[in-house]
Amino acid sequence: METFIKENELPIKELEKLGLYQEGKLNLSSEDVDALLAGRRTDMRSMFHLKMDGFEIRQLDAKLSLNRNPDGTVTLNLHPIYKEVKPHPLLSEEEARVLLDGKLQSIQKVYEQADKKLAMLIIEYDKQTREFVSYHPEQVEAPIKVNGQVMSEEQQKAFQRGDVIELDEGTRIQHSATDSKGIRSDRKALILSVLMDGGISYLLLRGIRNLAGNKDGQKEEYTKGYNQALADSMVGIPKREKEMTVGEHKDYETGSQYSRGYGRTSSR
Repeated sequence: METFIKENELPIKELEKLGLYQEGKLNLSSEDVDALLAGRRTDMRSMFHLKMDGFEIRQLDAKLSLNRNPDGTVTLNLHPIYKEVKPHPLLSEEEARVLLDGKLQSIQKVYEQADKKLAMLIIEYDKQTREFVSYHPEQVEAPIKVNGQVMSEEQQKAFQRGDVIELDEGTRIQHSATDSKGIRSDRKALILSVLMDGGISYLLLRGIRNLAGNKDGQKEEYTKGYNQALADSMVGIPKREKEMTVGEHKDYETGSQYSRGYGRTSSR
C-alpha cells in the first residue's frame, strides 16, 4: 500500500511554526506521522506559545492532517475544537442528530457533482473537534485480510462505504475517517494484511476504538484467527511470495512487516 503522502513531502516550514519540527526532528509520535502520511487526522494535540499571522497563541488544541493541492504541493490542515457543531449541507437534522448521539459511525449520501454526475459521500462526526468529516469511498484502501481471513470484493467495497463487516470468527470491523488508525472494531487488537510498497504486509494494530453504538463493549480475548495471523507474521515471507499478485496472495497465508497506522482517506 503506497502512502498517500511521502515523508519527504511533509510541509516542514508549517510544522516548524507549530513547534512540531525542531533541530531536524519531528515532534510527533510515530502513530501521528503514520496518520498524516496516510491522509488521516492525527490524535488531538496541544501546541503551546505559537506565533501565527501576527498573533500569539498561548495554547492550541487541534488535530492535524495533510492535503495534496492540485499543483502537487502538500499543505498542513489544523482541525481545532469548535465551540459549536458545524452543520453539513448534505445532512438533514435527523441524520445529523444520529451521528451526534453516536448511534451510527457514518451515513452514506448520494449527491450531484458539478458535472451533473452522481457520487457517494460518507459522512462521520468527530466528537473531539465538533465537526463533520466526509470522504469518497474510493479514497479508502480496504485490507486484503483481517485476522487471516480473506476479505471478499464485496466486503472490501462495504468497508470502503463505512459499513460494519463481520468476520467468520465473529469479529466486527468498520472504517473510520475520524480515527487516527482508520478503523474501529469490537476488539481492541487486529492484524491486517494490506498492499504496501508494492508487496503484502501485516499491520499489527492495538488500542483500536470501539464500534459506534456497541453496547456490549470491546472484547479483550484474542481470536484463533488473530493468533494464527500473528504466528504467520513472525515467520517471514518466502522470496517467491514477494512476487505474487494480490489475487494470488489471497489464496496463500503469508507474513511480513509491522506498522502502526492504516488506511488512506482525505480528511475534510
